[in-house]
Order: sequence, then structure tokens, then C-alpha cells
Amino acid sequence: MRRKCGADVVAAARSTRASGRRVSGYLAAALAVCICASYPVATRAGLTGAFTAEQLVTLRFGVGALVFLPYLLLQFRAIGHVAWRRGLILALLQGAGMGALVIGGLQFAPANHQAALGPGVSPAWVALLGFLVFARRPSARMIVGAVLCVLGVLALTGWSAIREAPQVLLGDAMFLGASALGALYVLHLRKWGGNAIEAAAIVSVYSAAIVVPWHLGSGAEPLWRAAPLELLWQALWQGILIGCVALVALNHAVARLGAERSSAMVALIPALTALLAFVFLGEMPSGAEIAAIVAISAGVSIAASPYGGSPASTSAPIMRPASGLSRPG
Repeated sequence: MRRKCGADVVAAARSTRASGRRVSGYLAAALAVCICASYPVATRAGLTGAFTAEQLVTLRFGVGALVFLPYLLLQFRAIGHVAWRRGLILALLQGAGMGALVIGGLQFAPANHQAALGPGVSPAWVALLGFLVFARRPSARMIVGAVLCVLGVLALTGWSAIREAPQVLLGDAMFLGASALGALYVLHLRKWGGNAIEAAAIVSVYSAAIVVPWHLGSGAEPLWRAAPLELLWQALWQGILIGCVALVALNHAVARLGAERSSAMVALIPALTALLAFVFLGEMPSGAEIAAIVAISAGVSIAASPYGGSPASTSAPIMRPASGLSRPG
């Protein structure tokens, strides 16, 4: 009897901990969604105002690196060489590579396109690249969701090619490339596990090491010549919210929920960004664009399903200690 009671207590404690982990994962995902939905609007406002794409990329990673640098200095000995090597790959995906494509694309295409073709099609990329790169078989629901996302992408890019200026199609292509890099980041992070803050810090510092010297050597307009209030506003969005808070929240959500469920949480981003872009930028989507956004959001919602197949292929997160990235996967 005592053994049974003890086993019941242990099982209840484990269930409570698992429930708490899921709740924290969903809260982190919700925070990342809110920031990611607002980010294209803030960036588009900066690009149509006083800032160039090069300046915003520098702010995003330069400020983020300054925020994370003390953490890395304190944890330097605890972070192994494997973590630094893997961090370089993550930085090229979620960091400098993805950031440059997103900000560059917002020079040519509206904010609602970025939300739909960026995070909005991430589940489709997760399903496709997970199968091609990691040999992970997607479930039927993920396939259906991915097909809806692709149909929405075709409708949105087709509308851009027919009715919009040619440069809008270039921006759309950059958004699609950025979302593919983001999906690879999520899949790699899911495979390796690790600490959310550690991964975000390494990504930010590596990206800054690439972007900041490039900006200083390009002869671009110095950042300190911008209006102080506008500079502070963009530093908050680029460096703190999207460069630090959203990245840590995304990493935490992936660790707690898995790659597929974390990606599926972005279903609200396209619609929320379109609303914010209309309110703050006056960007009114056309009927075709609204239909495409609805299709993509529906595809993301349907894709909220783990992979099928063997237990090794499921989306249950593999949690490791704080130096998880530093250990072999």
C-alpha cells in the first residue's frame, strides 16, 4: 500500500511538472508571436522613415550582442567547444542570414507579406526540410497544413507578380528564403536541445561579429546621426525585443513543446500583422491577399500536429542541462 501511494505521488508530481513545462512553453510561444507580429510593422516604419536596411540589421544584432555579452562572459567556461561550433550554424540560420533577408525584403514588400511568407509558412518548411534533411516523416495533418500554406504562398506571390510592382515579388522571395532558414534553425535546435538563453546569446554575438564590421566598413550613414528618440525606438525593437526576448522565448517554446507545435503557434501572426499594418502603416490588404493570409493561417493551424513514425521521430522535446548545446546530439 505504501509503495502504491508513493508511486501515485511520484506520478502526480511528474504530471504536474510536465503540465507546468507545457504551460511555460505555450506562454513563451505566445510572447514570441506577439513580438514577431509587431516586428514587421516597426521595421517597415523604420525603413520608410529615417533608417536604411543596413542600419536596422546592425541595430538588431549589435544591441542584442551587447545585452547577451555579460551572460556569455560569465558562462564562458561552462560552454563547450561543441556549443560554439553549433552556434555558428544557428547564427547563419536564425541570426545574420535570416535577419538580413527579412529586413532587406521589407524594403520592397509590405509588412503583411512578411508575416504571411515568413513565419506563416514556417510549418510547411519544417515539414519539408524535416523530411529531406532529417528524414522525419510528417503526419497527414502536417502534409495537409503544408499544402494549404503553399497554396496561400502561390496566391500571394501570384498577386504580387500580376498586380503589384516587380520589386514586391523580390521582397516576397526574400521572405520565403528567411522562413526556410528559420525552419532549419528550429529543427537543428530541436535536435541538439540545450539552454534557451545560451543558444540566443551565441547566435546574437556571432551575428554581431559578422554584421557590425560589415556595416562599419561599408561607408553607410552612422547610426548616431539618427534622431535620438527614433534610434531608441528601433534599438528597442531590433536589439531587445526581436533580437533577445523573442529569440529566448522561441528557444524555450521549442524546448518545451517541440519544433512542430512551436512552429504551429505562429498561425495568428499573419492576421495580427495585417491588422497592425493597417492601423499603423495604412497598408490595406487586397481581397486576394486576405484570402492568401487566411489559407496560410489555416494551414498553420492544421499543421499543429507532431510527426508520425517511430518514437525517435516525435516532436517531444529532448531537454538537456544548461550546457546542452555543448554536448553531442
